[in-house]
Amino acid sequence: MASPASDDTTETASETIPPTLNEKTIDPRDCVTHGTTPTPMTFPDGGFGWLVVFGAFMIQFCGFGFNFSWGIYQEYYIKENIFPGATLSQVSWVGGIGASSVFLTGPFQGSMVSYFGLRPVIAAGIVISACGVILASFATTLWQVYLTQGLLFGLGAGKAYLVFKSMSIFTSIAIPIQWFDKKRGLASGITAAGSGAGGAVLAPLNRFLISKVGYKWALRTMGFVFIAVVFSVLFCIRPRIPVNKRGGPLFDFKLFKDRGFITMYLMGVLVTFGYLTPVFLLPNYITDLGMDPTTGATLVAVFSGVNAISRIALGIAADRFGRFNVLFLCTAMSGLACYIFWLNTKGLAMAVVFVIFYGINGGGFISLFPVVAAEIMGVQRMTAAVGLLYSGNLFGNLLGAPIASAIATASGSYAWAIVFAGTTPILGAILLMVHRFHIEPRVFVKV
Repeated sequence: MASPASDDTTETASETIPPTLNEKTIDPRDCVTHGTTPTPMTFPDGGFGWLVVFGAFMIQFCGFGFNFSWGIYQEYYIKENIFPGATLSQVSWVGGIGASSVFLTGPFQGSMVSYFGLRPVIAAGIVISACGVILASFATTLWQVYLTQGLLFGLGAGKAYLVFKSMSIFTSIAIPIQWFDKKRGLASGITAAGSGAGGAVLAPLNRFLISKVGYKWALRTMGFVFIAVVFSVLFCIRPRIPVNKRGGPLFDFKLFKDRGFITMYLMGVLVTFGYLTPVFLLPNYITDLGMDPTTGATLVAVFSGVNAISRIALGIAADRFGRFNVLFLCTAMSGLACYIFWLNTKGLAMAVVFVIFYGINGGGFISLFPVVAAEIMGVQRMTAAVGLLYSGNLFGNLLGAPIASAIATASGSYAWAIVFAGTTPILGAILLMVHRFHIEPRVFVKV
């Protein structure tokens, strides 16, 4: 059995967690190496693992959940002309910077966790994130919002330590995988559902706070809430793979010799160009159709809620029907939803249909991407590769919404922006399917 490790590097690998009755040894790739001896890793598939899932869920709730709410602030900043003369394209960079900077320092996460311990990294990150949100309430120019509600919040939401050193939002995704095998898709789905649940709660809450106390106090309230919530669940975060106390290379470029790693990296680059674009643009799109801003916030909440539920459901489906298969289908369908529904949205009814359909399928990428990557590389290698793997998400998250906004502004219509948002996830799904058929050429096989 693998020796667990706590979040603190002072604890040794000799401290063990007793096995449970359903614990089993799995694929040799999923081994923990002590010295030169690889030990097959076992997975409790429950027990304390569910508390780990809960803690990771709440970290996702605060980090990415608030990110889903960006469109509410974007619509308000433009409608109320908070930053005089700023266009939709210019303001949308705040959301792009925030979403992408979460992944900016991914390759550094392993070294920082090994030096400082997992919980200190997470604690420092949430303080940085909260400070970014609070400082944004004092911003008087758009570039100050880029740095606070954008860069500082994003780095902190990625659990950055000393801003440019390490991120552990990836660890919050990866740690539950270390506790589960048969239920790995479900555990990852629940973890990833935190961001959707956060968006469902925080989008209408931010809209309400803005209307009652103004956007400045809305931001300050969110900052203090983040600190309170995340510090209350830190005890739940416990890794099982021993931390390498000597650290490791910041950039393990040998991973790019692995076909599976390249596939997942490029898929992450492509899909993220479109993934958040509908969420960020929908509040403005709805007001441009003549509807109330509250309607836009409600639609974001509906999307986020459906997204949260679907991540759990798709995790269960992936365990039953194959993780490659389900990730391909839901990613492709999220792109098609933009073509079929969003492109034809002229009123509230079709908008609701779109956010439900997109929410159902869009969540699969977030919950199943790390699961499929773990299938390809093994859990032990995944722990080392996760930061570099997710750094590929930076490009799409940074440029996706601003490019779509620029397209909409230049063309005077959202049509081509919607086409852009729908095409990129479809291309990512095709790339994954090519690799899937390389592994298993039969169509109706669980992979």
